[in-house]
Amino acid sequence: MNKFKFIYLFVMFAFVSMVHSQSMGIDTDTPRATLDVQGNLSVRNLIRVTTPNAALSTDGAVGNSGTVLVSRGPNNPPEWKLIRRPNFNPFYYTIFNNEGAETQAGVDLPGSGTLSGNEIHAENQTLASYTQSGSNTVGYEITALAKTFQIDVATNNIVVLSLETIAQSGSSTVNNAVDFSCGIFVDDQLKGIRVYTLSQTGGGSPFYTYNLIATATGLSAGNHTAKVACKRRANINYTGSFSVGKAVPGATNLNDFMAKSSLTIQTYEKPPATNSIPVYN
Repeated sequence: MNKFKFIYLFVMFAFVSMVHSQSMGIDTDTPRATLDVQGNLSVRNLIRVTTPNAALSTDGAVGNSGTVLVSRGPNNPPEWKLIRRPNFNPFYYTIFNNEGAETQAGVDLPGSGTLSGNEIHAENQTLASYTQSGSNTVGYEITALAKTFQIDVATNNIVVLSLETIAQSGSSTVNNAVDFSCGIFVDDQLKGIRVYTLSQTGGGSPFYTYNLIATATGLSAGNHTAKVACKRRANINYTGSFSVGKAVPGATNLNDFMAKSSLTIQTYEKPPATNSIPVYN
C-alpha cells in the first residue's frame, strides 16, 4: 500500500468516525441535536417514526391517514395517534363545557309562618324576590348545588340545566297535602320553575321524584353561576314537616342518600366563522 492511499483511507476513516460521533448542523455551526436545522424543512415523502418498544433497527411507522405525531415526553420517540374529535362546523352548536353537582344536604320547608301562596312567577325573577316576601323568608336555596360554569362564545349559546331531587312529606293522614315549587337560577335570575302538590294517599311518608329542565340563552362570555331554590307555597290540611333533597325527620321509607339532589349543566355554543378558540387542544 503506497503512502498516498494510506493517508486517504486514514482521512476517510476519521471523517466517518466524526460523522457518527458528532451532531450535524444545517445553517448553524453549533448544532444542539443530532440533526439541527436552522431554517425551513420540506419533507416530500415519508416520515418514519420508531414505534414504542420497537427495535431501533426497524424502519419505523409512517402513520395512517388522519393521524398526527404526539409527543411521549423526554427520551421517548413520538408516535402516531388518531385524535378522535367531532367534525367542527361553525354553523352548528357544539358542547363546550359540562358541569355537575350533587348533595344530600337538602332543605326543610317549614309549614308555619308566611307562605307564598299561589304566586305567579316570571322569567328572570330575582332569587331574592323568590325566597323573600317582605321581611319574611319563604324560600330556601340548596346551597351545595350552586355551580359556576364557563361560556366561551358570547350571545350564540344555549345552556341546559337539569335538576333531579326528591320531595317528601311527613304526613300520615289521607288527603293532607303540600303545594311547593323549585326553581333554577342563573346569575340569580329565574330560568325555570315547576310547581307540584304532594298529597298523602295512604300509609307512610309520601315522596315524589321531582325533575326540572331549564334553559338560558344568549349569555355573555365568562363565568356564570347556577343555583337552585325551593319553597312551600301552601298547606292543605297539614302544617308538619316537608323536605326537598333530604328525608323528613323520622322517615322509615327514605333516607338522605336516596333523596339527594343533582344538578347538571351543559353549554352549547356556536362559534363564529372567524372563531379563534382552538378545536384541538
